[in-house]
Amino acid sequence: MNLSFLKKKINLNPVTNTKTPKQENKISNGVKEKFLIFAWGLYDLANQSFALNIVSLYFVRWVTIEKHTPELFYSISFGLSMFLVAILAPFLGAVSDLIHRHRFFLVLFTMLSIIFTISLGLTETVLLGLIFFAIANFGCQMAIIFYNALLINVASRDNIGLVSGIGRMLGYCGAVLGLYIVKPLVLEKGYRAAFIPSGLLFFIFALPCMLFIKEQGRDAFSSLKKNRLSLLPFKQFLKNSLDLIKSAGISNFLKATFFCLCVVNIIILFMSVYASRVFGLSEVQLINLVLFSTLFAIAGSLISGILSDRLGHKRSFVIVFVLWEISLLSGTLARSMPFYWFIGPLVGVALGSTWVISRALLVQTVPPEKIGEVFGLFNLVGYLSAIIGALFWGGLLWLLSPLGELGYRLALLCLFFFLLPGFAYLRRI
Repeated sequence: MNLSFLKKKINLNPVTNTKTPKQENKISNGVKEKFLIFAWGLYDLANQSFALNIVSLYFVRWVTIEKHTPELFYSISFGLSMFLVAILAPFLGAVSDLIHRHRFFLVLFTMLSIIFTISLGLTETVLLGLIFFAIANFGCQMAIIFYNALLINVASRDNIGLVSGIGRMLGYCGAVLGLYIVKPLVLEKGYRAAFIPSGLLFFIFALPCMLFIKEQGRDAFSSLKKNRLSLLPFKQFLKNSLDLIKSAGISNFLKATFFCLCVVNIIILFMSVYASRVFGLSEVQLINLVLFSTLFAIAGSLISGILSDRLGHKRSFVIVFVLWEISLLSGTLARSMPFYWFIGPLVGVALGSTWVISRALLVQTVPPEKIGEVFGLFNLVGYLSAIIGALFWGGLLWLLSPLGELGYRLALLCLFFFLLPGFAYLRRI
């Protein structure tokens, strides 16, 4: 009797440092959750090697400055790749929702982009380079749809803004890393030296997301067979998309982002050329400007994610529009030093905040079971804006080319008028 009592007493007074299985499981789940957020965010870091080094800096400068090809040809190559994405993105987004295979499409299109990015470093002809670039950009932009859709597998509705901001912050960290790695090669051997390393960096940092982010899937063949009536007739897909567009908030959101992204995509594509032609920045000065601005994009991405969770995503998006308006007016009127020390960082903050807040606002607006389809529509709007923006900029510069530097400044000023209707639609959400 006494022995039994002592055993119970011992069991009721365990060593205070010992964690219960429930506590250990909670700690393990917390570590796993943080690791998955980091693995997901590393993909943002990975694709920045392509977005910055290829799209924004070295490929466009290789085509326009080294090979003396008009900006319009680069605009056409970029526009064609985005047109293909615009056609396929909403449909494949809906298919990925149906079969719960967002990661499959992420891996497929990421590898396509990586292969043709590396191939850019193996050609010296402009025509072949533009073709390879179009394919690589197509793969990168398609992959982003499914990467965004995987956000719901690593974030809750309460911390979407924060997690989205972490991803974008890591993305701009990747931009800094990519620039530092590639910069010595470019200064020594020229723009083409950036292409193969950028593809390899894309592959290395995309691996954790492709390997470790899981989703609750189902048998793809069974899902397709069961839902064949909704997949085969394309009219049904169009009907579903139209129903989503007509739903509360989404229509105005898509219209607002269209006009905003017209400006954003032009900034991404052509501002390195603008800085060289208008402000006469050397190669070293340009890289320093991009690095300096990227530091502010990193801070802006994280801070905007936190603030948008507290202030509201719509209100935060209004602030982003104001930042872009100030940036465009300043870039049109300023000289080299103000551009370097003020406008560059301002553009960095606006650029980082745009993607963080728009992504969070969209996730907050739609039901989880429609996330892939809606991100397909969101990216469709982004791609249409990229096509229109690139062709508008290339055509306008062609018309204004006799004016030299003044033509570039007038073209930038025209972008201000894209933001006005976007701001009006944003207020209606």
